[in-house]
Amino acid sequence: MDKSTHFFGTSVFGQLISLIDSKIITTSAKKHNSDHYVKKFKTKDHLISMLFCSFAKCTSLREVSGAMLGLSGKTKHFQLNHIPKKSTFWRCFCDA
Repeated sequence: MDKSTHFFGTSVFGQLISLIDSKIITTSAKKHNSDHYVKKFKTKDHLISMLFCSFAKCTSLREVSGAMLGLSGKTKHFQLNHIPKKSTFWRCFCDA
């Protein structure tokens, strides 16, 4: 039997992300004005990347950004609009 090496299904993480209602995220972002000065890395992208960090058990910003860049072709299932780089994560942690 010939096995295919192409990825056709949705990952487990993508299935978990699909359970989150995007209306809750948008209303919370509007309520707290968290996307006011943001160009690309919106609140939803930040939430998904932090959940990815937690599920992947990453211990550093370099691991998170490297793992997400490695999955750049499969981020459609993650509902991720922008793949963050390490400097973007660093700014998010320094501003908090």
